[in-house]
Amino acid sequence: MPTECDTIRSRVREVLLNDWDPHDAARNPAARAAYDGYVEPLLDLLRSGAGEDAVVEFLHERERESMCFPSLGTQRLRPAALKLLALLGASSPAQTRRIP
Repeated sequence: MPTECDTIRSRVREVLLNDWDPHDAARNPAARAAYDGYVEPLLDLLRSGAGEDAVVEFLHERERESMCFPSLGTQRLRPAALKLLALLGASSPAQTRRIP
């Protein structure tokens, strides 16, 4: 029987595959584990109380550094960041509010 931690990890993985997925790994069953190395660092970030901007920056950095992705901006990453924050109930208005 899966533990709560396993369930959260699985949900983070699904958000990465369904809402972020810069390499289109969700389409290829053999590549579905492509982002598994990001799950624990993301969970650590979320558990630390990070807000939306920090999660967006984490995803953006993975695209730029780890995947050699060209910078496509960060606005498109906000929906995935909000979903990740919501997984741990961290998406309170105070934590997700952006400073202009």
